[in-house]
Amino acid sequence: MKVKLDLHTHIWEAFNFQPPSLSIADKLIEQIRSRGIDGIAITDHHNWEWSVEFRDLVEKHYPGEVIIIPGWEIEKRPPHSPFDEYQVSELFLPGGGVFRNYCHPGYYTPNIVIEEDIHSIEIDNFHHNWHIRKPQVQEVADEHSLLTLQVSDAHVLENVGIRHTEIELEELYRRAMPLGRWQG
Repeated sequence: MKVKLDLHTHIWEAFNFQPPSLSIADKLIEQIRSRGIDGIAITDHHNWEWSVEFRDLVEKHYPGEVIIIPGWEIEKRPPHSPFDEYQVSELFLPGGGVFRNYCHPGYYTPNIVIEEDIHSIEIDNFHHNWHIRKPQVQEVADEHSLLTLQVSDAHVLENVGIRHTEIELEELYRRAMPLGRWQG
């Protein structure tokens, strides 16, 4: 089933680091609907707990209304290339899989180092588009069989869904690595 998802958002930050609440859920669901998308991934920096708690709250009070995929955004420094630090979002899928996305390529380093278990790369990031070299990203995606994502990287509610990717949910699950291999 194809769905429209914004797979890189910072909802905890957008709501000034408040605990999950029905008020936040109401506002976020309204924003998701207003953009005509099916859901989002929450990828706040170094905090996956908030996104899991928020997803559980939404599933309890608004079952089946939107897709909320919990995750986080973290820095990676390849051992073989320590000056090429980059960010990756890890999305925690139902059933225990982890889907890893290379965030805003070209920020911090112009080099794009693809390590094992990267499943996608951002080719369009509303917040960071100024440094993404799209031809280079497409070449890397083709070379490594990566999905290319369009994301908002929203740090404020109004930007959630401003960019999104239409994707088969099954494709995320197929590419995801089992949680047992997850290194965090």
